[in-house]
Amino acid sequence: MGKRGVKLGKAAYQELTGVKKPVLDEQGVLHWPVLLLYPEVMSSDFIEDFPDTDTFSPHLDVMFSETSPPLPWDDNHVYTRDSIELYYQGGFGKPLSRSEVLRYLLEGNVDSKALPDSLLDGEDEEHDSTKCTTVTSTDSSSKWIKVKEGKTLQEVLQDKGYIVPAIPVFFVVSRKSTFYKDFKAGNWSLP
Repeated sequence: MGKRGVKLGKAAYQELTGVKKPVLDEQGVLHWPVLLLYPEVMSSDFIEDFPDTDTFSPHLDVMFSETSPPLPWDDNHVYTRDSIELYYQGGFGKPLSRSEVLRYLLEGNVDSKALPDSLLDGEDEEHDSTKCTTVTSTDSSSKWIKVKEGKTLQEVLQDKGYIVPAIPVFFVVSRKSTFYKDFKAGNWSLP
């Protein structure tokens, strides 16, 4: 993850995603599971395979096309392709150390006892978990960062303030919703 400029943090929302993890293909493309949360109603969608070379637009085009049925809870049909925006929670969490990332990625795939201790415990100062600090905004709290749909997943995950909570998590809001104003004004936070 370090070579890609992605900061991985502790898992969140595992009750919604299980233990899904990214997979590296033969061409060096990282395929991520991605969680989309709708904070207005505390519902979610899950994209099982989102290559880090893909931009957000094609995925959203499929999910919110005119031929797609409306979301079951969207009685007012305000969550449409032309009205949605994506955000991530910037300045939230603490990056894992290199060995913690390795343990997470190998968990369930490889017997970690069979790996050399130097691989799991060898830390350089740059990646020592005791030297990592929580990234926060100037007001000592996290903030919502709007995702530009034309960016690739990798570009978004490389954003300075984004610490990926094991898998990428994005919040979907509609500009047509009454909730949107509260969300944008910072009057909503995770329960």
